[in-house]
Amino acid sequence: MSETPSYSEALQRLEAIVAELERGGTDLEATVKMFEEGSELLRACQAHLDEAEGQLKRLRLAEAEAELEEPEA
Repeated sequence: MSETPSYSEALQRLEAIVAELERGGTDLEATVKMFEEGSELLRACQAHLDEAEGQLKRLRLAEAEAELEEPEA
């Protein structure tokens, strides 16, 4: 894969690979290639999820800091 796909694109392709592998009937070489592609897609999905988790943590931290800075009424 030359370009990192979006989370949705990677997940959709990963689901298609899993479905094709579950159907069976592919030769060993094709199965190995699909497995390799699926592994790359899984890493891409995990990277997207890690980034989203980091963004959420930063947002929660910013909110918590803002609450601490607010004067009590």
